[in-house]
Amino acid sequence: MNIKPDCLVCLFNQALKTTKLLNLDDETSAKILFEIAKILPNYSLNYTPPQIAKDTYKLIEEITNNPDPLSKAKEISIQEAKKFKPFLYEEIKNSDDKLLTALKIAVAGNVIDFGAKKQFNLENILNEIFNTSFKIDDYLKLKEQLKIAKKVVIIGDNCGENIFDVILADVLKSLYDIELFYFVRGKPIINDVTIKEANESDMPKFATIIDTGVPTPGYDLKYANEKSKKIFNAADVVIAKGMGNFESLYQITNREVFYLFIVKCNVVASAINANEKDIILCKK
Repeated sequence: MNIKPDCLVCLFNQALKTTKLLNLDDETSAKILFEIAKILPNYSLNYTPPQIAKDTYKLIEEITNNPDPLSKAKEISIQEAKKFKPFLYEEIKNSDDKLLTALKIAVAGNVIDFGAKKQFNLENILNEIFNTSFKIDDYLKLKEQLKIAKKVVIIGDNCGENIFDVILADVLKSLYDIELFYFVRGKPIINDVTIKEANESDMPKFATIIDTGVPTPGYDLKYANEKSKKIFNAADVVIAKGMGNFESLYQITNREVFYLFIVKCNVVASAINANEKDIILCKK
């Protein structure tokens, strides 16, 4: 999905938010913002937001000499998410439709997104999610395809959210005879999940972790390694979590993907005829 002018403002604000999180002094913060202001005019509207974010965060890494600027934020998000696991597994246990419940849990985790313009409260979302309907609802299509699937891919998004993805993976493996793969970013970018955080979770019990090689906050086929592209293309079902993966793949990949995310900006809302805070499970 190509950028809109709104995306440029959002990327600039993300950078400012990162400088505050890192408690940078005014001089360093200003240097980061000035450098990002210099490079933004280099991009046409044919780029995706994650492609530009790759370069803006590279600048932050270089100026701060920190290859993983949001590492502490990621750790906090993961620990917070883990607190909800007993409650969420109880919801699964008591559910008449365990797959639907697991998908709702996975999409609720998508609120943990440092890169989003609008932030939502995780606890509030979890209290609402089981009584919330998907604005775009291709659940029955997904369910039918999973019945005959042999290879399934979940493309991960953010740290913290990945803990809820483990619950989805657990349910998928318990319901279907499938080989499951979990895609992660190739290097630290914003608060996205990498192989480090995935391996430190319970995900390896249920899925093969795939380092995609992408340096972008979204599964960008331009940067993806051959191993992940081969699995991506051969999979019977691909579930892409979060707006970054939607922005990277929607109208770009030729294969069918199930997108699972919370709408967090007006640009994506407009692209799919939805509203901010809507939950989406769409097959495109």
